[in-house]
Amino acid sequence: MHARAGIIAASFIGLLALTGCSGGASAASGTDSASKELVFATPPGTDDPEEQQIMADLATMVGESSGRTVKNLQPADYLGVVEAVRNGSVDVAVLSQFSAALAYKTESVDPLLVWGASKEPASFCLTRTDSGINIPADVKGRQVAFVDPGSTTGYFMPKSLLAKAGLTDGTDYKSTFAGSHDSAVMAMVNGNVDVACTARQLYPTFLEKKVFTEDNVKIIAKSDPIPVGISVVVRKDLDEQARQALKDKLPALMAGNEKVAKTLGLTGEPTTDPEFSTYAPLVDVAESVGVDLEDLR
Repeated sequence: MHARAGIIAASFIGLLALTGCSGGASAASGTDSASKELVFATPPGTDDPEEQQIMADLATMVGESSGRTVKNLQPADYLGVVEAVRNGSVDVAVLSQFSAALAYKTESVDPLLVWGASKEPASFCLTRTDSGINIPADVKGRQVAFVDPGSTTGYFMPKSLLAKAGLTDGTDYKSTFAGSHDSAVMAMVNGNVDVACTARQLYPTFLEKKVFTEDNVKIIAKSDPIPVGISVVVRKDLDEQARQALKDKLPALMAGNEKVAKTLGLTGEPTTDPEFSTYAPLVDVAESVGVDLEDLR
């Protein structure tokens, strides 16, 4: 599945996953009360129970900071999260960097908080030690598993890495979207693809969970750091009381939880109500690999 087809499929899956899940969200009224339930969405990650618990803890923090009950959703893909916030099915969401840039550029959400960039590589591209692949140039003629069309660490950053090596998706190598980080890695481990690209911070987890070992899987490349951190966004007509409470209280709660802070790569204090210029470097990365964020709608 090439990028454009995968984008359409992933968006459609995300919409199906969210159909009928509006819960307490109101897309048009804008008349939220202090007792109204908030629907909170986290981006897809892995099926690991520990990570799922981290996302549940994050939902609890949204409830504590807003003073409201919270319903937690985890849509099937990143673009599904964007669409759910845009159509009012979700009130608050954590978005990956490119998903946030897309959502902001298309006026689908209001960003409340954005954290600074990390200095660590965003992504690792992995292969089996017996694959004959040692450097990015060796990926030519091979099959690569990316994660999701809206994934920063599982698509945009590693695709940029391969582009810098002179490789064009669909011409120099074939790609597919696995749907999640662990699915991409398992496809590589099982020999269904030659390379899997995933988030750097998940690599130790895969080793710890014995998904693979350093003897049978090797890192062939590390991407550049992401120029922007993670974002918390809200639907455009969410009431001001909820917005302000989230801005005032949520950052400290997130930073105070070591596992949440590590998983999301939180760095320093977030910027509140960021301008689009904050996300401009991400647009440059997308354009460098031939993807217009407007096309991802």
